[in-house]
Amino acid sequence: MARGKWVIAALVLVALGAIGWALFGRPGNQTKVDGLPTLEITVFAAPSQSIWFPTIIQKRGLDVKNGFHLVVKQKPGPTAYAEFASGIDKVCYCAAPAAVARFVEQGSKITLLWNVFSAEYVLVTNNPSVQKPADIMGRKLAADTSTGGYAVAAMLLARNAIDLKKVDVQSAWGAAQAALLSSRRIDALLLTPVEAAMLKDADPEHVRIIELIQSSGWRAFGYGPGVPAISFGVWTDWIVQPANADLARRFYRANIEAVEWGKANPEAAADLVSGTVNVKRASVLNTLKLRSDYIRVAPIAEYRAPIRELTTKLLPDAALIDRPMTEAELKQFVSDFQP
Repeated sequence: MARGKWVIAALVLVALGAIGWALFGRPGNQTKVDGLPTLEITVFAAPSQSIWFPTIIQKRGLDVKNGFHLVVKQKPGPTAYAEFASGIDKVCYCAAPAAVARFVEQGSKITLLWNVFSAEYVLVTNNPSVQKPADIMGRKLAADTSTGGYAVAAMLLARNAIDLKKVDVQSAWGAAQAALLSSRRIDALLLTPVEAAMLKDADPEHVRIIELIQSSGWRAFGYGPGVPAISFGVWTDWIVQPANADLARRFYRANIEAVEWGKANPEAAADLVSGTVNVKRASVLNTLKLRSDYIRVAPIAEYRAPIRELTTKLLPDAALIDRPMTEAELKQFVSDFQP
């Protein structure tokens, strides 16, 4: 019996050790390397675009230049979000406001610091009869309707005079979307510019991209600089620590430098990213060359108005969150981060 108790005690200690590692050895905790603090961030695993600029920062030494070491943890989307929502990971370079809003409503003390990629959607078609957005009415459209981003996409379709009641919307994601398009079982896909660039590169002769946001941009819709799609998010108990706040500002500067270099050198950036992680070169190159406006690093406070619209109207109206976000939740969610 005594031996059994010791075995149980040992197992408890092992479990506690594992918990301690999870809490104190995860992204967001500082250690020193060569006298510089480290910043561990979670990103969605390649080929997600959330890995592009962290890769550039590491490979070009922009982290050390700005006084820190960057450590990047790639994780599948569900794992990254589960561990960020629970607080196991305190730092996420993959925080989509449309998705993370649900975590905040469920009690996660998450705040956004800055935007990286803005929300944008285009129609991708190989049907010669679809020449403008309104041509999709009466036809079949495939989209990932399960995500918060779809609420933004549906709003863009409506702003282009598309009545979704007159569109046969089929839910599909990933490889299934490309298969539906290539087999001509649907007339168009609703995709982000990065996803669209990959399909266009695979079949440039037949695939066409139809814009939903015109040259006047988001401001014509009353959304200021736009709706953030991928942001840098942290837990509030992490960012209130002065050392972490300083580290975040250093990381922000590295982000600005990485984006500026990528936009000025799209060929080199595409080579660097695709040669380092599992990302298609054309995806990076076409986005940087043709849709660089999709990338905008700026404090999240500049996006307060569109995030309010997203979390109090678009997402609840689409039943993608349970209720409109409260003022207290919005105050926590949209930080006053100053770089």
